[in-house]
Amino acid sequence: MIAIPVESDSRDVMSTKLFGNAPFFALVNPSDKSYTLVPNEGCGNGIMTANYLLEKGATSAVYGFLGDGPFHVMVRGGMNVYWLGKEAMPLTQAIDIALSDTLTHVTLDNAKQYLDPGTAAGACECGCSHD
Repeated sequence: MIAIPVESDSRDVMSTKLFGNAPFFALVNPSDKSYTLVPNEGCGNGIMTANYLLEKGATSAVYGFLGDGPFHVMVRGGMNVYWLGKEAMPLTQAIDIALSDTLTHVTLDNAKQYLDPGTAAGACECGCSHD
């Protein structure tokens, strides 16, 4: 199941840029592109969001802006993490891109290049240790 952060639970939903502050997630079944929109129970806290997605059974996630803390939680939990780009787009387009195998797979080796929490300071503000 692929987790895509989205702005709302409306019919014409758009992806959203900020992972931890996403009000909802689309949980996408890759075999048929069906999805369920679920409220982000960790909204406002990227680490809680990452843990919530793991509990929901997500095996991968895409993002625009993501900090170190949630990234490490997802990777340690066995999820694959992919950079979707920094622009919002219709969910249907995000699903097609996520399933196209063209996204950058973010790993511990290239994370510094692709992680950006999207905060004004440009630094992770989760308050946890990333060791």
